[in-house]
Amino acid sequence: MKFFIVLIVIFMSVTFSVFSINDIADFKVRSIERRIVEYKDTFDLSSPLNSFLTFEYLIVNGKRGLQREASSYRIKSYMAKSGAPAVQINESKRNGILHRTIREVWTYKDSVAAVITDYVDSLCLIRFMSCEDGKWLNAGEDMSVTLLNARNVVREKSHNFLSMLRRVQCLKYVPSDTLSFVNYLNEAGMEPEDYLLRMLEKHKLLIYGEVHRRRISWELMKRVISDPRFYKTTGTVYMELSTDKQKELDRFFDNETIKPDIILSIFQDVQINGWYDRGMYEFILELWKLNKSLSPKDRIRVVAVDMPRPFSSLYSKEEYSDFFDNTEDRNNWMADQIERDMRSAIHTQSHLFIVGCAHAYKSSVPGIASAASGEDARLTVAAQLAGRFKQEDVFTVFSHTAIISNNGVIHGKIRHGVFDYAFMRTGYKPVAFSLQKSPFGMEPFDGIYEISYNESAGNYVDNFDGYIFLEPLENEESEYILYDIFTDDYVQELKRRAVISDSEHERWYGLPVKDLTKEAIISNLKKATEGKKRWEALFR
Repeated sequence: MKFFIVLIVIFMSVTFSVFSINDIADFKVRSIERRIVEYKDTFDLSSPLNSFLTFEYLIVNGKRGLQREASSYRIKSYMAKSGAPAVQINESKRNGILHRTIREVWTYKDSVAAVITDYVDSLCLIRFMSCEDGKWLNAGEDMSVTLLNARNVVREKSHNFLSMLRRVQCLKYVPSDTLSFVNYLNEAGMEPEDYLLRMLEKHKLLIYGEVHRRRISWELMKRVISDPRFYKTTGTVYMELSTDKQKELDRFFDNETIKPDIILSIFQDVQINGWYDRGMYEFILELWKLNKSLSPKDRIRVVAVDMPRPFSSLYSKEEYSDFFDNTEDRNNWMADQIERDMRSAIHTQSHLFIVGCAHAYKSSVPGIASAASGEDARLTVAAQLAGRFKQEDVFTVFSHTAIISNNGVIHGKIRHGVFDYAFMRTGYKPVAFSLQKSPFGMEPFDGIYEISYNESAGNYVDNFDGYIFLEPLENEESEYILYDIFTDDYVQELKRRAVISDSEHERWYGLPVKDLTKEAIISNLKKATEGKKRWEALFR
């Protein structure tokens, strides 16, 4: 049951924040008023009602291996793989589902449908479906407090499901002219360090969109800053660290001897349960060493630009809620910090911003998980800065990855593996290239799951200017973990934070919060990562 509640939240989150009430003439409504158990158990995807019944019976019979086949292309990767063994469903849950009353079936423009059923008390459950290649498929769930409200939800959201359906058709297409991708790499590909350094020469701001805790990516950035061309062209590095830690960051770089504990202390406040990206940590230490080797006038400024998160200074649930319920959108905050700093900078050199790739795309799709609860998300920091400066001043780079969600779910290979195929055909050589006027750039963007089914996401070139490939996904080692932040004192602080954030009954690092110890956290993280590959789910 918990799994399906998570899915409901996911499916609700992919809908857009602004809805229009669609013309009722676009809908066909059929009243049912029969319980699910009154229908036969068959596998039939020929109509919205039959498809709904099919999926509900797959759930009550524990047939996980068939749920993917009965689900939309958009959400298949959340389902167990075809052929997965059945699971036993307890009798109470089975009966609870089978005895729900189907109230109504709504069909929108013969392409999207919704089945409204009773749930518990006055709650209604809404299962949306989309017609894909002639089959009606499960497209996600929603809830409402009354039948009347459920009808409004269907009317409000059906157009967005139709929009996502159009995007499904676009993303399902597999490019057939693979030779054009290979030829472009041979003709326009450059060595990644050289490419980034050249882009820093040409643009005021280079935004490098990274995937967190990725060693190979941070190794690239360390090579970039070690090149003498870097300090000659670049005066500032912006980091995805809290702005309230700037004084500590300055103290670290001003010290005549390296003090890693200062950075560890900063990382303990980046997120509520700590920031354990070893690659970022080592990169900052490398920047300190670089600055100590340079004359004072050539030293790199390191500026924290992310939203403050003063966990250690919040002492009650009320203080915690008040602070995080009233925070500004993270993307907006970072854009403001960077714009202000760039416009006031004394030097005329370029600026490098290293940030998670979900903050680095330029299209008009709002940011992901960046706004306070109940608030509409703003555009990403990259999109905002591209609007505040000249378009050519802001250059964004995407680093090749699998299709991933913000919560870490892996959804498959980018563009059905065609990009990977092109990299293989060129010997898996590390390569960087511009997306403008390239076959890569003209492909529909699918690298970040949360935005890829939004029609406004457009193509790769609409989101990023450059693209980097470093090594085959099947070779990449697992997440690069900084175990050093976990001390006995810090674990006690984590438990305190869990209480003030109402998270004490959750699991952190795979453990009940009450059972957290330094040794247990480190042990669990090592079990999850050591000896494993980052993208192994793609190759099982």
